[in-house]
Amino acid sequence: MQDELFDVALEPDSPSQLGGLSRKSSATVGVVYHAIAHYREPVFRALGSQHGKNPRYHFYAGEDARDPSLKVVTTNRASSALADLGFPLTAVSNHWLLGRFLWQSGILRLAAGKQVDTIIFLGNVYFLSTWVGAVAARITGKRVLMWGHGFIRDEGGLKGLLRSCFFRLAHGQLVYHRRARDILIRKGFDPTRIWVVFNSLDYSLQRQLRDRLTDMDLKASRERLFGQSDSPVLLWIGRLTPQKKLDQLFEAAGLLRREGVAANLLLVGDGPQRKTLEDLAGRLGLAEHVRFYGACHAEREIAPLIMLSSLCIAPGEVGLTCMHALAYGVPVITHGDFDNQMPEYEAIMPGVSGDFFERDSVKDLARVIHSWLTRTDSRRARQRDCIEVIERCYNPDVQASIINAAVEGRQP
Repeated sequence: MQDELFDVALEPDSPSQLGGLSRKSSATVGVVYHAIAHYREPVFRALGSQHGKNPRYHFYAGEDARDPSLKVVTTNRASSALADLGFPLTAVSNHWLLGRFLWQSGILRLAAGKQVDTIIFLGNVYFLSTWVGAVAARITGKRVLMWGHGFIRDEGGLKGLLRSCFFRLAHGQLVYHRRARDILIRKGFDPTRIWVVFNSLDYSLQRQLRDRLTDMDLKASRERLFGQSDSPVLLWIGRLTPQKKLDQLFEAAGLLRREGVAANLLLVGDGPQRKTLEDLAGRLGLAEHVRFYGACHAEREIAPLIMLSSLCIAPGEVGLTCMHALAYGVPVITHGDFDNQMPEYEAIMPGVSGDFFERDSVKDLARVIHSWLTRTDSRRARQRDCIEVIERCYNPDVQASIINAAVEGRQP
């Protein structure tokens, strides 16, 4: 009941009062982020480079994301290299409280002022300035949208109620996956005010690199890593952290090897678990079959590493690793407990672009890997299936078109 009352208190009286913009032919949109991760740049460019077109976007962000593993656009770059960014960016100051709660200076002024007539906030309940800014924006007649996870699971209790109240400050939700949309609808949100905007990386660059790399290029890269071994390569790309549960990949590879199924492991990334995993490889007799490539952010260097792999394995949460692998035509295997997954798992179509295994079951992970390594369909057919998923939904151009529709108050 409190949730419903909160919603009614902020609902506009008529469609024409939806921030005044769902029926306008033009709109100026402010997009507010705590910090701009490097992987967000392509979709921001797709939105911000609509020269002379509507809607027109301007971005507001700090540079402190409170995540040392996240590569972000810095304030210096924002102030001196806007042309390189490809989208207009205004730097704001982030003030973190207790390491989790955020207040952004200047956001309340933006929300109450006349620079923009639509605001898209990052949908993070711990961002205190967003609570106040969303209310101020609505009071001053702006259209408010929130962009984020929404609900990953059907959360109840006080935490779920608080999150629902926060989301109801906005006219609409931009969520990463369909499951979040379904959960919001079950919680009473209007389905016509929810847009699934998916997630993406720099697909334009990835497509160029993918098309240029030849079989000879991949063969040369493979030989540099594993010599003359022709065993299939199982890939992980991302941070080496406990929540990724990469020990399960090593144990599954050890189990497969004992059953006569050989595979090499390639880990592209670094993190606190590296030493632990190196020791585990030794104990399992896998050391000569494992390559720790280290951290790498250069897409031209990453592309052949992914493409020479047979499968990408994510024993824990999968995240944008899924988008990265599929863009190069590599199927992804991760666990199937969706309450403990990231939204990107929805890009995996079982048997087509990857598969799911029973969460925390090394035996089942080994079974699923073995089933893919022994498939008789062509590798090119699998690549085509994976790439099709990215081209249909998970790329910046698709995201931008859906966000434009949300700003205009229409479903795409």
